[in-house]
Amino acid sequence: MSYLALARKYRPGSFEGIAGQDHVTRTLARAIARDRIHHAYLFCGARGVGKTTAARALAKALNCADGPTATPCGVCVSCKAVEVGNSPDLIEIDGASNNGVDNIRELRDTVRYPPQGRFKIYLVDEVHMLSTAAFNALLKTLEEPPAHVVFLFATTEPQKIPDTILSRVLRFDFKRIPVDVVTARLRAIVEAEGADASDEALRLLARAGEGSMRDAQSLLDKVLSSADGPVDAAFVAETLGMVDRELVLGALEALVAGDIGALLDVIATVHDFGVDLGQ
Repeated sequence: MSYLALARKYRPGSFEGIAGQDHVTRTLARAIARDRIHHAYLFCGARGVGKTTAARALAKALNCADGPTATPCGVCVSCKAVEVGNSPDLIEIDGASNNGVDNIRELRDTVRYPPQGRFKIYLVDEVHMLSTAAFNALLKTLEEPPAHVVFLFATTEPQKIPDTILSRVLRFDFKRIPVDVVTARLRAIVEAEGADASDEALRLLARAGEGSMRDAQSLLDKVLSSADGPVDAAFVAETLGMVDRELVLGALEALVAGDIGALLDVIATVHDFGVDLGQ
């Protein structure tokens, strides 16, 4: 299977390519420039806003042949290995499926072995899924890690992480990405793909992504796959089963006017379209 999803194909490989999270990337870049690299980072935020992408960019920045540098070259052996996902010094762990104390003990046993490059980096996604026993097993290592180890934790639910862990990491909160920023990125992707889509259509896709760049790109992928020609807003709404804004406005006007009959007519129309009423 040679096709690569747009969200993967256009995933940024450096800090400067991460959209809408300047408060995070700027701080990380300055910390690297000033040689103030912490041993553990926690990236929090909604799905698809750049947490894992930022973690991989940080891993690339720390182990780049020219680094540590906020602008990794992208062509050295280390950068290429991180990009294709086979770096021996970047160990990615899914917290949902490796959440037991035995998994963390195994991780803890490998921490003492030196990296091939500059740092050995552990990226734990959905870290909030770890069990209480697993978190407790991780505490000592987080408190006194070897100098060559950096932990990168990503989560959508930071409130589930014990305070004992939170007190040992540098926390960064990722924001939902503004519609204008998502729309601009979708426009760049459409042009790179040689496709044609109206600004209104891309803005509709950006809104449907609800602040998630990945979700918006996945929706764009779906729309482009089913389009025979230029993509407009009507085609996007039809393909994604979205409610026409005129129907939403009609419902609001009926509510304000207290016209129950008109409101029921709108509801009937939406129901006939087969669109989710909650949406």
